[in-house]
Amino acid sequence: MALTAGQIVKVANVPNGGVALISASSNTVTLGSDTNGVACYTAGSSGGRIMSLTAVTDDTVTVNVFVYIYRGSTVIPLGLVNVPLSSGNTNAARFNVDFLDGINIVGLPIDNTGKRYIPLLAGDVLKVGALANLTSGKTCWVHASGNDYQ
Repeated sequence: MALTAGQIVKVANVPNGGVALISASSNTVTLGSDTNGVACYTAGSSGGRIMSLTAVTDDTVTVNVFVYIYRGSTVIPLGLVNVPLSSGNTNAARFNVDFLDGINIVGLPIDNTGKRYIPLLAGDVLKVGALANLTSGKTCWVHASGNDYQ
């Protein structure tokens, strides 16, 4: 697409991100519903691009995390990601889970470096929630990092 005279290209260069805490029974969600979802990234006024989405947990059971975009009043499901017990919490399970590895959420666009990303429109909110209640007193932390367009 060609730009007309005077147009300026929008670039994703304003850092943005956040952490969503999925805890016990507070953030259990069902597919297609926004009830109990927790936000981990809110796009700016020109949209955004999430380039990293990871999770860790101190739960003693596997946490299945729904990932979705909330646009106005519309829920756009992206996928369900398995976060194995104690991921990122013990020496035996010291690695976090990469949601954008191409296996956990398929069909995402790929950038010029070969990395998958989640594109967001202006004001979109990336939200997460658990398929089932976590163990009492346990948490799953989901971290989103990206850039907003300007």
